[in-house]
Parts: sequence; C-alpha cells; structure tokens
Amino acid sequence: MSGLLKPAHYPFSAIYGMEQTKKALLCAVVNPQIKGVLIKGTSGTGKTVVARSLGEISGKEIINVPLNVTDEQLFGCLDLEVAITEGKICLEEGLMNRADGNFLYMDDVNLFEQRMLSSVMDSVLMGRVKVERENLSTEYKCNTTLIGTMNTHDSYLNPGIMDRFDICVNVDYPDGYEGREEILRRDLEFNEDPDAFAEKYADQEKAVKDRIAKAKEIIRSVKLTDDDALLIANICATVDMGGLRGDVSVMKVSVTLAALDGRTSLTEDDIQEAAVMCLAHRRKVLKGRRTDLKKKTPVPILSDENSPITWIHNDDRLAQENKALIEDAENIPQEDDGQPHRKWKVADVDDVISKIGETFEAIDLFEKEAGKTRGAAENRGKRGFQQSATRSGRYVGSRVTDEKNPDLAFDATVRAASPYQRRRHEAEDSDMAVLIKKQDMREKVREVRSSSTFLFAVDTSGSLIIRNQMMAVKGAILSLLKQQYVKKDRVGFMTFNSEGIKMLLPPTRSVECIYKLLDNLPVGKRTPLSAALVYLSDYMKVYTKKHKSEKCYVILVTDGNANICLDPDDTETDPVEEALGLAKKMDVPGVKWIVIDSEKKFTELHHSKELAKNLKASYYTLDELRADSWEQQ
Repeated sequence: MSGLLKPAHYPFSAIYGMEQTKKALLCAVVNPQIKGVLIKGTSGTGKTVVARSLGEISGKEIINVPLNVTDEQLFGCLDLEVAITEGKICLEEGLMNRADGNFLYMDDVNLFEQRMLSSVMDSVLMGRVKVERENLSTEYKCNTTLIGTMNTHDSYLNPGIMDRFDICVNVDYPDGYEGREEILRRDLEFNEDPDAFAEKYADQEKAVKDRIAKAKEIIRSVKLTDDDALLIANICATVDMGGLRGDVSVMKVSVTLAALDGRTSLTEDDIQEAAVMCLAHRRKVLKGRRTDLKKKTPVPILSDENSPITWIHNDDRLAQENKALIEDAENIPQEDDGQPHRKWKVADVDDVISKIGETFEAIDLFEKEAGKTRGAAENRGKRGFQQSATRSGRYVGSRVTDEKNPDLAFDATVRAASPYQRRRHEAEDSDMAVLIKKQDMREKVREVRSSSTFLFAVDTSGSLIIRNQMMAVKGAILSLLKQQYVKKDRVGFMTFNSEGIKMLLPPTRSVECIYKLLDNLPVGKRTPLSAALVYLSDYMKVYTKKHKSEKCYVILVTDGNANICLDPDDTETDPVEEALGLAKKMDVPGVKWIVIDSEKKFTELHHSKELAKNLKASYYTLDELRADSWEQQ
C-alpha cells in the first residue's frame, strides 16, 4: 500500500444531538458566502468531532491549522530552493493556499495570536491572501470558509474577531443519562470497527449529501422579499447591533435555511432561527448598569418589640449564621427626639471564622479594557504579550540586526540571502552552499506572556460580620482567584484589622495556598485603613523595583469605614479623612489599584467610592464582580 493513510472519520449523521451546531455547519457547506462558523463549548463536548466530520459530507478537505503554526507556514514564504538555484523570488505555498476550495479549520481559535488570527479572517473575508515579506510581494486566491472551535473556559476572543464570524453556536450536549449512554454506545462501536460503524450510517450520510446537493441547486432561486428584509432589519435594530455584519449574516443564513428545507421562499421561523445563530455573539454589553439577579428581602438582624431594625440581604442563611455575633446594648439611651438610639456592639470576634460563600463566574478585572467595559464577559481576552528582551520566549518574527552575537534567526537570514546566491557564487570562488553577508543577518523577535502580580488586601474588620458580608467577600475573592489560577498569575494575600496588618502569603503562583487561608480567615474588630495604605505603598515600591517587567495590581477589598488613625493614640484626627488624604497622595509607579466595595450601600456614610476616586482606581461592588449580573443593551 502506498500513499498517505486515510484516517477513519466519525460520520456526521452519527453524532448524537448538536442539532443547531450541525445545521450551522450545513449552512456553511451549502452557501459559500458564509465565511465563518464558530463553535463554542466546554471541553469534551464534541466540538472537534463535529467540525472534522464535515469533510466527508462536503467532499472537501479540512485543512487543519495547528496552534504552533508560523506566519510562513500559514501564508507562504520565499521558496528557498528556487531562490538559491535560480536566483528567482517565488512563493512557497502555505496552508492558506491549500485551503482554497476547502475548509480551513482552527481548533482552540481563541488561543491563536490575535494579529495572526486577524490576518486569517481578513484573508478569508476578502478571498485573497496578500504576502509582503523578504523582498516578496504577491497575492493569491483563497476561497475558503473558516471553521473555528473554542473552549468557553479559556480566554475569550476579541469582539472584533467575533464579529467576523457569520455564525456562532454553542454546543448543546445531553444532560440526561439516556443521551450520555447512547453517546458511549456509539463511541464503543466506532472504536471497535470504524468501517462497520460508517457502513451502519451510510444511508443517513447519503441522505445528508443529497440534502446538501439539492440545497445548492435551489439556493439561488430563494427570494428575499421586502417584508423579509424589513423583519431582519427590525430584529437587528431591536437587539442594537453595533454594525451591519449581523444583518447581512442573518440574511445569508435565512436564505440557506430555506434552501436546506427545499423551499424558495423564507418563513418567519427561518429568520428567527438565523438571528439566534448570527446575533448572540454580536450583542453590545452595557457598560454601567447591572442587573440584580436575586430578589432582595429584608432580614431582621437586631430588633426589639418597639423598633425593629432590618438590613437588606440576599441570603437569609447568612443572617441566621451570624446573628449570634451581634449583641444589643442593655441600656438604650434616648435621643433628644425621644427615639431610641441604637449602639452597635460587636461580640468577641477575634476568633470568629466565617464560611466561604458561594462562588460564581467572575469578570476579569485585569484585562486591558476592563476598566472601560467592566462586567463584559464577552470582552475578556487573552492575557497580553510583550516583546522579550532576552533569548527566551516564542519566536514570532525577525528583524535586521547589527549585533556581533545576535539571537540569530537562521531561517530569515537564509531567506534574505537566497536571492543573491547565484551572483555571489559567480563573483566569489567559494565552496559554501549559501554565502551570507552582514546585511543578510536577521535576529529573532521573541514574545513572552506578560507576567502579572495581584495583591489582595482585605479589610477583615468586625463590620463585615455586623453586615453579614464576610461570607460573600470570601466567595468573591475565591471566584476571582479561580480565574487567575487558570492564567497562572502571581497572587498575594494580605489582611488588616485592629490586630495588625498581616502578609499571609507573599505573591506566588501557588494560588491554591490561598484557598486554605480563606477558609480559616479570622476577623478583627476595627479598621486601620491608613496604616494599611502606607504598608501597601511601601511594600509595592520595593516589589516593583525587583519585578520591573510585571504588571502589578493591588485589589483593596474594604467598606472604606476607617476607625483607627496612623497614630492609635490620636483622638483628634478623623480616621476616614486621614485615609482619604493618604489615598489622594498615593503614588506607586507601575501599580494599578482596584477597589472592591464590601459595603451593601444601605448606610448614608459610604467611603469606598471616594477612596477609589482618590486612588485613581477602578471601583466595583461585590455584585458587579459577577459575569452574569450585567445586562445587555
């Protein structure tokens, strides 16, 4: 047997469920004007299987783009053999050449370098690839459709890239045991005998191919009426699309859906189904107002028969669990107006340990545009990259160099020298295969993932217990930590209360250490906010000098209600005003501040927002940390 082995493919019709995903892919097969389909889902839901099964029913090749692909491999580069032997500048084909007339497939598309991904999308949409490198200037035809998959638990795609996909669908997989059992049964059959399994579904595969062929024949006969166009425009205007790509995509997919059903006219169902596929990933995200997802109910915390006192809270259990920590004063003094005056008195909270509250999918506080679009889960992107000053990092390009001992980019150097080889060999008597001159030298441009440090400084004063907030604070911190653990960022943890300021864990990548600290976090009585700010300033000034290449953030979790001055014996200075004054003068180069407000905003005195303003920090409430607590506009 000669030639390449043809791997066994899982039949398209044998894939259980995924009806919307399969219909989206059929649209891409039938209509060549649909240039991009994005399949989203968690790991292990069959995204790759369904995407690669497209080759058999479409009769086209699936051109896979690996994550470690280079620009030269993807778009093409100088043909060295021709350049050296003939002295001609010719293009050596890349993956995009092979994708012409086929499908281009990018697994984990969100993990590709954004610059490269943007170039791919531009080429796919234009139908042509332009190459400008190493004295080579050319372009070639590339009529293809991009099929991309992404894990929703990984980093997010740039909204501009998302907008270029005509269709975006989420993989639906069975939750019940019947569906899971059927998937297991089919997988066992396929692994035992792929050929027999394919034969079992041969009739269904033929039916799918016939449906595609029929749809391709009638798609040009499908008529889009004025009423259809008006309905599409109304739907897109209602969901406030930020451009017209969504409108055009809905139109193309609506026509294709009608053709797949063997019709030459559209129905309202076609348009609505197309809108679901084409608009969900394009919707704008509100940059300000949030939606409270849980109904707030008044929960009595401390009361007597005559004057009940209630606080607004989202969880009755928190109030019940911490109720014992609050004790009323035995003698309630009377105000001038005769109304009883409440004096809050914190029980012995030195050894109080609160449980960790519920965790949730948190927004990314630390992305480049997080301050402008906080709460926008779909705006989260990959952690930034920066050019490496050393010989470490991913080789992403080359540049001309005059250094005596550069980090030599041998491939780029040879490509730069290759067009001149015939001339040089004629002028020089040398047995060298390739003659390289100083002007040919190229050095590598390397890129490393930018390292970040996040220092959590948490106010663990008794006011958190009084307001039943410690559980919620712990849950919010843990939710944010889970996100940073995935990104492998360096995280530190510090607490401050009347018992002292404690650096429980210096910045480390072993984020799991903080989980135990959170579980056993004690609460003190009062809040030395001024001292905490001074400590943070001094600590971060030293830290940033030692870690000059890192992006540093201080996440200050506090209600802003300071009640201890820098000098504990000072009874004249207002602790709050002192802390706010220190915050205004705070200047730590290379450090960005983020204030997370642990207060529930049910008191007139509220200082966290003013503290954030003085620190020039981004400001969030606990509710605003939830990715699902922001509504669309």
